[in-house]
Amino acid sequence: MEKIDSVNAQIVEYQETQAVNPLDSMPEIFRAGLDRRKENRNTLMDWIRSSLVEGRDYGSIMIRGQKSKPSLLKPGAEKIAGMLGLIPRFPNLKEYEDCAIKGVGIDAIILKCELRNQLGEVIGEGVGARFTEKQDNGDLNKALKMASKSAMIDATLRCAGISEIFTQDVEEMSDINIEGHQRHQRMVTRDIEWATEKQVSAVRTIIDNQKVSLEEKRNLHELLEKGLTKGKAKEVLDYFYGGSEFVNGEWMKTTAGVLSDR
Repeated sequence: MEKIDSVNAQIVEYQETQAVNPLDSMPEIFRAGLDRRKENRNTLMDWIRSSLVEGRDYGSIMIRGQKSKPSLLKPGAEKIAGMLGLIPRFPNLKEYEDCAIKGVGIDAIILKCELRNQLGEVIGEGVGARFTEKQDNGDLNKALKMASKSAMIDATLRCAGISEIFTQDVEEMSDINIEGHQRHQRMVTRDIEWATEKQVSAVRTIIDNQKVSLEEKRNLHELLEKGLTKGKAKEVLDYFYGGSEFVNGEWMKTTAGVLSDR
C-alpha cells in the first residue's frame, strides 16, 4: 500500500513539474505511456486496414511491373483525421487569398496545415507546395486546392505515424511522365532480373510477421519501393527462412533462418 501511495505521489509530482522530455519522466510513467501508445497505434492500424478502400482512400501506380507503395489520398486522410477527432486548419491560406484578390502574381504556394483537437490544440503539422504556372498553368484556384490537399495529407501521415505504410499523394505523381520514366528504367536496367511475383509476395509476408522488428520491416519496405531483384529476394528469404537445396529428388534444408530462433 505504501508503495502504491509513493508511486501516486510521484505521478502527481511529475504532472505538476510537467517534464519537457519524456525520457526525464519516471520509469513507471514512461513505460505505461509507451504501452498505451503501442496498443492505441495497433488499434488505429487495424482500423485503417479494415476501413480504407483502395482506389478511393489510397492508391498505387505500377513501376517496373510492381505496385508502388500505397499513397494516401485526400478522402483517406479525411477519414483518419475524422476518426482521431482532428480538424484541419490552414493558418497562412488567407495570405494567398488576399494576394489573389489584389491581383498579385503568385509563382509558388507553400501552405501549412495544422491538425487541431476539439480544444484547438495543434496535434500535427504538414506542408504542401505548388508551382502555379509550371504545375497548374497559372490556375491559382487549382494550385491552392492541390497545395492544401498535400499539406493535409502530410500532416495526417506525420500525426498518425503511418509513413511506413503510406507515401506521398499518388495524384502528385501525375505531374511526372510515368510511362517515359518506366521506358527509361527498362533501358537502364534491361539486364537486371527482377524478383518474381511469388518472391515479392513472400517478402511482403515477412513484413507482416510479428517476429520481424520494426527496423527490419522498414528496410524491407524500402527494398520493395526501390525494386527488388531476384538475387536480393533470395538473399532476404534465405536470411529469414533459411536456405534449401534440391538433393536426390527432394528439398533439403541447408541453413536455418533467423525467424526460427525468435
